[in-house]
Amino acid sequence: MKIAPRQIASFLAKPPDKICAILLHGSDAGLRSSRSQQLAALYSDDLDDVFSVTRISGASLSGEPGKIADAAAEIPMFDTRLVLVKASGAELLDACKLLLTKPVHNSMVIIDANDTTTKHAVVKLFETSDIAAAIGCYPDNDADILQLAQSIFRQDSVSVDRDGLAIIASRLGSDHAATRTELEKLALLAGPGCTLTRDMITQALGDSAVLAVDDVANAIANGHVQALSNALRKAWLEDANCVMIIRGCQTYFNQLGTLGYAINAGQSPQNAVRGLRPPVHFKLQDVFMRHLKNWQPQRCMDMVKRLQDIEINIKSKTIDDRTLTSQSLLGLCLRARRYFNTPY
Repeated sequence: MKIAPRQIASFLAKPPDKICAILLHGSDAGLRSSRSQQLAALYSDDLDDVFSVTRISGASLSGEPGKIADAAAEIPMFDTRLVLVKASGAELLDACKLLLTKPVHNSMVIIDANDTTTKHAVVKLFETSDIAAAIGCYPDNDADILQLAQSIFRQDSVSVDRDGLAIIASRLGSDHAATRTELEKLALLAGPGCTLTRDMITQALGDSAVLAVDDVANAIANGHVQALSNALRKAWLEDANCVMIIRGCQTYFNQLGTLGYAINAGQSPQNAVRGLRPPVHFKLQDVFMRHLKNWQPQRCMDMVKRLQDIEINIKSKTIDDRTLTSQSLLGLCLRARRYFNTPY
């Protein structure tokens, strides 16, 4: 059974009785872990109880493909035998085939599958089974982040305006657990019943990292290869992750393109920039205005599409994210350089 994104929340709250195994797969390790813990809590009050809970690692499955099925078949001390597995798709396939051929209905197997994308055979095995379920765990999109933020802030009666939410959405989301942690920090920073301001959010989420990401976008827009190399090095030092960098560049070029179309339709550049959400950082407004003058809207939107493709590609690969990100952004920088015949 494949669990669609809109069904995940209700499934996690109460999986159907016929389900005896759940596979959590995808590139967001924090989200896989969070959902695994949420599900496990439904079946055991004490995850350290060795009489009812069995933990299995991928390494232990080598040469013992029946280990998960055997653990699930053990008679539980109480109502349900819980089996928690953490392994890669390659380690899991044979073991899961055996598990699903002889299911035990007074057990629940929850699998945190690393290095496993939607195309892996073990994911297909779970998606096509009537007694098992597969849940994709990938970095949150803007809507997911905003929904989570509003949920966390609502618990403490913390208010935040649209500008603040826009900044949050643009700077978080590569790892669900990290996103939740940062949002909880923001709620504590504001305090119950108080308001989060834009400055509070910017400072809490690391202004230096944000500026480093903007430097990457600026270097690409200028077509300066050496500046891009320096900006990426700075971004890594500020702990900016790959998805954050790519989404920051997407936002930058999308803003340029959107405003370019608005200006072509008769709006003044100053009014167009003033209405941007999220707003351009005050330190970057002069550079942004120059790019707005030089970049045609169509070319900006072409860059956005290419950046979206890069993000999808990065999420589907298991090689070093930074290497792939650097190579991909260099390609865009060279493309911009050809637009403007910019020297290196």
